[in-house]
Amino acid sequence: MPVEPTPRRRRLGAEIRRARETLGWTQEEAAQRLGYKALSTVSKIETGVQGVKIQQLPHFFEVLGIDDPVVREQWRELVRKAGEPDWWQRFEGVVNDPLGDYLSEIEEASSLFVWNPVVLHALLQTAEYERAVIEGSRAWKTAEEIDRFVAMRREHRLHMLDRKPRLKIWAVLPEGLLRQEVGGPGVACGQVEHLTHLARTDPSITLQVLPFSAGAHAGMDGPFMLMSFRTGRDTAVVEAIRALLHLNAPDTVEIYRTTSDHLKSDALSPNASLSLLTTIAKELA
Repeated sequence: MPVEPTPRRRRLGAEIRRARETLGWTQEEAAQRLGYKALSTVSKIETGVQGVKIQQLPHFFEVLGIDDPVVREQWRELVRKAGEPDWWQRFEGVVNDPLGDYLSEIEEASSLFVWNPVVLHALLQTAEYERAVIEGSRAWKTAEEIDRFVAMRREHRLHMLDRKPRLKIWAVLPEGLLRQEVGGPGVACGQVEHLTHLARTDPSITLQVLPFSAGAHAGMDGPFMLMSFRTGRDTAVVEAIRALLHLNAPDTVEIYRTTSDHLKSDALSPNASLSLLTTIAKELA
């Protein structure tokens, strides 16, 4: 039966497709080996419009040669959570589909690299900074819409902070972004102090500051994120006002990975970055 092609179903489908392609099988060959009468069934599973039951997975493991226990458990987890409401379903009218896909996908990620010269990543924001960004950067019709979006973002942030294992975050932060007085000097100061606290106390977060003195740098083409997963391909995410591009072709991802490596090299070390964060917070205060 057709199902909602949620991000988790699409991710499982992508994993199944990669396993099939590794074996050199066409979709029709895989359907025959899996015992499906309709040759289009594998296509539907790989695109997320047909679900897989937990009881079917042992057969998939055997036919597709999935022996790694970590991969097997990841597939089970995707199937178990496939029917849970995604963020865009739970906050209909507030979260559009591309953002909802991202919020669901990052829950499965093991690590995240962030480069954004315009705004801090949501998982690094304080509540006051977050509201100032939301009020200033989107076209809202009512205060209620703002409150609902803020509530959604906060719920997602708390959910990610409670997640086990923790998401590992590596962010390169432009000095100009840190000095931008978002919400006023007090809010901006509180935000930089929060980053300082994270850098000092949270081993899952690495922060580097790209100083003004770095001049031209590898990130001048614009913001992007790199998500890595316990299994499957890494994903590069490029965000625009009304769209999120999820790119996982290996050659494309490698370009963004090289860019992230250059940014890390251009930026101050984590220890030197902590010193500059402390200085900026004092200046804002």
